[in-house]
Formats: sequence, structure tokens, C-alpha cells
Amino acid sequence: MEASPAAPPRRGAISAVLALNKQMGQTSFDCIRQVRRIYGERRVGHAGTLDPMAQGLLPICLGGATRLIDHFHRQTKTYCCTVRLGERSETLDTEGAVIPGGDAGGLDAEQVRAALRQFVGEISQIPPMHSAVRHEGEHLYDLARRGEQVERQPRTALIVSAELTGFRPGSVAEADLEVECGKGTFMRVLASDLGDALGVGGLLSWLERTRYGSLTIADAHTIEELTGLDDPTTALLPPWVAISFLPQVFLGPPAVTLVRNGQAVFLPRVAAGLPQGETRAHSPSGELVAVGEVTGFRFRPTKVMAG
Repeated sequence: MEASPAAPPRRGAISAVLALNKQMGQTSFDCIRQVRRIYGERRVGHAGTLDPMAQGLLPICLGGATRLIDHFHRQTKTYCCTVRLGERSETLDTEGAVIPGGDAGGLDAEQVRAALRQFVGEISQIPPMHSAVRHEGEHLYDLARRGEQVERQPRTALIVSAELTGFRPGSVAEADLEVECGKGTFMRVLASDLGDALGVGGLLSWLERTRYGSLTIADAHTIEELTGLDDPTTALLPPWVAISFLPQVFLGPPAVTLVRNGQAVFLPRVAAGLPQGETRAHSPSGELVAVGEVTGFRFRPTKVMAG
């Protein structure tokens, strides 16, 4: 049985998740600044930057829920995007100067689909210069703006699935993709590498994040929608949304008190058995009390949420 959402938190005592629908042209930090203003909460953080040209789901944690941001990073996300084949760009997208690549007129959907298959699984990607990755304490995009190029080491990325959902042929062809991936995957690099695999070059022309963990774009609100609400807290989700992938246990009132004080407790034996390992613990009303470890019948809290 899934925990029931807690009542919306009162302003000034927020511990919640917001599914934000970031619009094209907004930076992720712009969104954070506006969410701080709307909710009067300084502790606000997002789970995974979206570039200004990208749009879609940006999970934001507020108040005490900011302690759970790292758990979002452990979950996969889904993107829908368009790759232009037959063009190249220094930034690997349309933000930079676009130059011709090879003629993509000979490509068909099956060739693109076959090339895409080689990128499913654990792959190696070189972070683009125009990215938030740091080099000797500086963001790569700051170095790129100064015209500097530095050597970047390949990183391992996980692509769970990559499907071709549309194809429009031409000397510059367009391929629509739906990609499920893990943390640290660069869709711009995938677009460029796919174009290179097809021998014509490629760049990312459009990107939308449609899912992150258990959240979908249908759960999300734009900044404009939030500012139009009489009570913006009605758009907030309970903090356990960030860790919904973890199994759960329910604590009785005495155990809730002990766990809030950082103490381990013994759980009642149940016929179906208890989950073992990392677990989320809830109060009888569904409120998230702590994240911890279950060993046998003992729950030991590792991250206690404020009561």
C-alpha cells in the first residue's frame, strides 16, 4: 500500500517536492529564484539542470526535502528530442553557429534506427565544452565563453532505451527520439555521436524532459501557473515522491518518536516479510519520518526528516 500524501505544508514550514514545467528560454537557476520567491523558502534545489533551450520536467525540492535531492539522481529520466542530421555545431545544438555536415539525403529511418541501437547500454561520452561540468574548479561553459578548450575525459553514461519515434528525410534530415537514461547523460552528445555514426554529423534542435523517477510532465506546473494560484502550496507534492522507488515500512507512534530522535527500532513481524536494505519509514498518517536500513526486523534511520 502506497503512503498517502500529507496535507500541504504551511508557508514557512515547507518540506515538499515541486514538479516544475520549465519553459524554453528559462535557466534552471532562474526557476529556482522564482520558486524561492513564490514560496518564501530559501532552501530550494533542483534535481538535474536543463539547458535554457530545453523544456520540460524539472523536479525541485523545497525546505527539508532538499536532503533528498541525491535520491532523485539515482533514478532514470526520459527525454523526447529532435536530432538534425547533416549539420554540426560547436555547442552540439542550435545555440552555437550551425555549419553544414554531410548530405543526409541518402538516409532512411531503418539506417537511423540501426545506428541508434549501438548507443543503448553503458556508453562513453565526452562532456561538451558548453556544459556545467567543472574543470579545475570552473564550469566548462565559462571556459568556452572565454574561447578556451580543455581536454575532457570520457565518462560512462547509461542509456536504458532509445527509440526512433519519427523521421523526416532530406539533405538535412530530422530524427525524433525518445530516450530513457541515467544520471550524467548528455543528449547533445548523443545527437552529435549519432550523426557521426551515420557519417553526416548531427546536432540537437529540440529537447523536452517528460519523466524523472516517478514524476511525469503531467504532474508539472509552469511558473506562470504557480503565480496564478490562490494557494501555490496546493501544487506541492510530499517529500517521499523523491524516494518513491524505495520500499516502505510504517511505524507506530512510539517508534516514530524514537526514530525522530535518531534511534533504531524493531519492527513488527508481518506474514509477507519485511523489505531488507534501504527503506523509507512513514508514520501511520503517511508522513515521511526517515530513510534508513532494515536488517532483519530492525530499522536504523540514516536520514531523519524534521517533524
